[in-house]
Amino acid sequence: MTPQEFKQERQRLALTIKAMAERIGVSEQAIWYYETGKRKVPQPVALLLNSQQLYDKLLAEKERGA
Repeated sequence: MTPQEFKQERQRLALTIKAMAERIGVSEQAIWYYETGKRKVPQPVALLLNSQQLYDKLLAEKERGA
């Protein structure tokens, strides 16, 4: 997951940096590092966010079909 993808996902979820940090259990500084590319987004975090994206997509499709 690129820094831009990470930031876009945080924004898609409408989370502040503080809220995202609390959600994934890291410091606010770590979020800043991920978003600026100073640190690579850890694989477990990327998987969690990708899973959330997929879940939201499937839920939206289900609601459209209902």
